[in-house]
Amino acid sequence: MKNFDPKYNDIPKTEIHVHLEGAIRTDTVIDIAKEYNLDLPAYGAESLNPHIKVYDQWESLDAVLKAFDIAQKSIASPQAFERIAWEFFEDAAQQNVKLLELRFSPDWAFSGHNLDWDLALHGILRAQNKAEEQFGMAIGLIAITSRSMGVESCEKTVDWAIKHKEVIHGIDLADSEIQNPISDFARPVLRAKDAGLGITIHSGEDTPASAVIDTIQAVGPERIGHGIHIIEDMKAIEMVIENGITLEVNPWSNYLTSAVPTIEAHPLKKLFDLGVRVTINSDDPEILETNLNNEYRIAHEILGMSLDEIRRCNRYAVEASFLPDAQKNAVMKELNI
Repeated sequence: MKNFDPKYNDIPKTEIHVHLEGAIRTDTVIDIAKEYNLDLPAYGAESLNPHIKVYDQWESLDAVLKAFDIAQKSIASPQAFERIAWEFFEDAAQQNVKLLELRFSPDWAFSGHNLDWDLALHGILRAQNKAEEQFGMAIGLIAITSRSMGVESCEKTVDWAIKHKEVIHGIDLADSEIQNPISDFARPVLRAKDAGLGITIHSGEDTPASAVIDTIQAVGPERIGHGIHIIEDMKAIEMVIENGITLEVNPWSNYLTSAVPTIEAHPLKKLFDLGVRVTINSDDPEILETNLNNEYRIAHEILGMSLDEIRRCNRYAVEASFLPDAQKNAVMKELNI
């Protein structure tokens, strides 16, 4: 499903919801496995891809999350993490992305090989600095706290993000919301908010609109990851609009995880028409075999958004970005939005 049609590739873009752990090239997974003597189900791209990519709709979000196990093994050292980040920045630049926020879960990503968090961060920062200089891209970093790892992990991640808030611009609460409600994590999330970090929360992906309402009432995030099930409840839609919350929407991901029954049923356009500030993102481009161009194609050709409406989504993304205003203003000028 990757797309490099000039019709979409030439559009300057923004992306504010993409997981680095889901953006590792297959060849890189293989190279790292060979370098660090890691076990893989196969050592050729064609044979390995069925183990690490989701090509068809699966029965649930939890089922798709299992595809990340091999990706975790690939984060074998700070140098490997730097390579993974650099290659994703290359892929984003190839698609004409001008503002990019990249998120990763340190306690999950670094636990497979017991990496030092600070050394791993230095690796991604080296890749970021090189990409900003070479590609003219504005890049922000978001630290994810994974719900399934518990509240203690969340506290640890928030502490670390606050310590590095000069380079970590926000935090995200991700992973299965059904088993791990927002109420369990409100205290550390609010502590991050009080420290000045941007707050985005995965909510309303595989959960009803009521979960988004609970999230807003508990922590008042600036952004919601996914949030598409608010389409089922006008109260939730009104709450999102009234609080100026931006949705980070990932159409193909929502289809593959069965958050929507068909891609044609995706509510992106309906939410936009209702006045919700929606943005378009790829979520996990390598694991889900998509890219941002493909998401734009879906929005335009399948869901019926005009290219001007898609450009407005770019503006929403820049306005909602956790990057400093000076960088955001420069991107606004470059995108002419």
